[in-house]
Parts: sequence; C-alpha cells; structure tokens
Amino acid sequence: MTTDALMDDASLSATVEAAKDEAQDLLAALVQHPTENPPGDLGDATEWLAETLEGRGLEVERHPVPKPFARGHKRTGIVNLIVGHTFGSGPTVCLHAPLDTLPAGKGWRREPFSGAVHNGLLHGRGARDSKADLVAYLFALEALKGQGAGLSGRVEIHITGDEESGGFLGPAFLIGHGLSAPDAVIAAGTSHQVVTGQQGVLHLEVVLRGRQAHASKPEDGADAILAAIPLLQAVADLSARERTPLTIGTVRGGRGVNLVADRARFTIDRRINAGEDGEAVEAALAEHIRAAHTMAGVELEVRRLLLAEPVVPSPESERLAETLARHAEAAIGRPVPVASAPVVSGARHYALAGIPTVLYGVGPPIVGEGADMGEDECVSLNDLACATLAVASTVAELLGPDSRLRAG
Repeated sequence: MTTDALMDDASLSATVEAAKDEAQDLLAALVQHPTENPPGDLGDATEWLAETLEGRGLEVERHPVPKPFARGHKRTGIVNLIVGHTFGSGPTVCLHAPLDTLPAGKGWRREPFSGAVHNGLLHGRGARDSKADLVAYLFALEALKGQGAGLSGRVEIHITGDEESGGFLGPAFLIGHGLSAPDAVIAAGTSHQVVTGQQGVLHLEVVLRGRQAHASKPEDGADAILAAIPLLQAVADLSARERTPLTIGTVRGGRGVNLVADRARFTIDRRINAGEDGEAVEAALAEHIRAAHTMAGVELEVRRLLLAEPVVPSPESERLAETLARHAEAAIGRPVPVASAPVVSGARHYALAGIPTVLYGVGPPIVGEGADMGEDECVSLNDLACATLAVASTVAELLGPDSRLRAG
C-alpha cells in the first residue's frame, strides 16, 4: 500500500471519528421514528428521513411504488429512496439498508423507541437491524465526499421499506424497473463478518374451509380445526424425520367456543439451503400436506406467501468480500471472516440479478445472533464507527484508479 493510501485512510478515520456524535444523534432519531412491518406504514418516517438528508446536503431521489403493484404484495403504498453522489465516470457502488423493522413486541426493559444510550450501546427497535447500517452508510458517503479527490464513479444508498416482507418492493423494484444498475452492492449485515452466501426461504399458508355448526349439533358441521391437526402433525413428523428446518409460525381458526370451526389456517417457514431448488421444495412439501388431508367436507388450499431462492457466492462477490474484509479487519482491529450465513435478506435480489453482493454493516457479532426477537435490541456505537470506516475505505478502493470493478 502506498504512502498516499495510508494518508487517505488516516484522513478518512479522522473524518469518521469527528462525526461520531452526529452519527449517534441520527441513529437515535431514526429509532425514535417507528417503522414496524407489519403494519408497514413507513410514509411519515420515510419523508422525515428524506428531508433530513436533504438538509445535510445529500441528493435524495424518491421512488414511489405504484399502488396496484404494492397491493399485490399486501402493502398499500411504499416509497424507496436513493441517496446518490457522483464522483465522475466509473462504476456504481450501492449500499443497501432497509428502513422497516420487526414489530417491537412486549417485554422491553427500556422504552423500545427511545434511542437511549447505556454503556456504549444504543437501544431501541431497529437500532441493530438495520438502522445502524443505514447511518454507517450515510456517514461513509459523507466522509468520501470530503475526501473525494481521485475517486471516479458513483455511490448510491438504497433505502427501502419491505425487508420484512421479501424485498420485492425495494431492491427488486429498483433494479427491475431500471431505476438503478449498480456494479457492486454492500448490504446490511454485521461488522464482525462479511457474508456472501445466503439461505433461501419458503413461506406457505395452509387454509382449511369447513362448515360451521352449533356445538349442540356438531354432526351438522365439518370441523376445519380437527382437519388441521393431522396436517400439523405431518409437518412436524417431516421436520423430525428429514431434519429439515420447518417452523409452524401461526395457527388460527374458529369463530366461537360453541361453534364448529368453519375455517382454520396455519403458516410454515421452510429454509432452503444451497443446492436445493425452491420450487421443487415447495411442490414436495405441498404434496406431503395434501396427502395427510383425509377429512371429508373440508376443503384444503396450500398457497405460497414467499419463495426466496438461496444465494450462492460468485467469484466476483468473493473478491468484493475479500476487499471489504481487509478494510473491516483494519478498522475493527481483529480478523473479520468471509462466510455464508443462515439469513434471508432482501439484498438477495441484487445477487440473483448477477450483481456482486455482500452483507456487511453494524449488527451483532454473528448474523442472526439475538435475532432482535426479544427485548432490548441494541447496537454498539464502537461497531458503528468501525463499520463506517470500513465501508468508506472499501468504497474508496472500489472507486479508485486500481478498482477491480473498473477492470471488470
């Protein structure tokens, strides 16, 4: 590495360090704007963020998803943001972070939308997944703008709002409608490893339609809940026998304690590993469920809610990961491995479109660790600073004169 490069790294580090308080304040403000999905009403938070970033001198494009298209994915409306800066002709590097979060739920010891800081950790729903990543990307871009000499190309930050419902209205919409064509993507992840391969997932909904009757004359009805029992057992047996990652996430049915249930439904999450074909997995699981259904008078429907094929690392994504891991290791002061992980990210849409894509951000030491399911989601402010520097340094190399993207 040349002396000039070392000086640039030191300058970037100083710029990131000087902005630490601003980054913390923006992250706290983001947490204070709830963006839970479901229900997925992100309109006010998205516009607040767009105006805030414009106030910081950043270029913000608003890309609303047409309502008929959004309704097809069970959303009433959604606006994607592209925050961009062009340094000159050259490749485009995209940094992708979703704004939506899981619902806060119950059991928090601290207020879930406070953004409060305790012992170097900023707490709140979305702090770790993935609002800290978004802040890291924004401040990495601002640091690069201050050190832009010698860079050629464009940086885009894609801020989307449907990570928790598949990414079809976010990354898939942006690239599918020609609104962006990046040459490489860094998407929300963890500062302790760089992820190249991603697990896939199949979500199925099983619906049983029976006939309602009063409990005093159950023979007049067809009990959808009773019909569901052997199906649920069949799914459990399949999971145990084949050691497949199957989860029954929800079970609903019935209309009253004194009524034969005319409707029952349950949902299944089936993880898809590299080498498996998602549609073949779906067909086999649906057939297994149908074979277990024997109750007369109850109609069965098995329908897909989501199919996300797994992402297999490509040589280009591996090279991108190696570059990022080198800068991340320098920033965090310890080895940062490159790995595949059991995650399903909306960023898979970039990878499946042939764009080199890796996951790297501010999250927990292991992707999925803690999983932000319980109380007191939090993120390390030290990890926020380290990830910001690692991303800024990586993008500087990718847009520099020796860029592998330019050579490719």
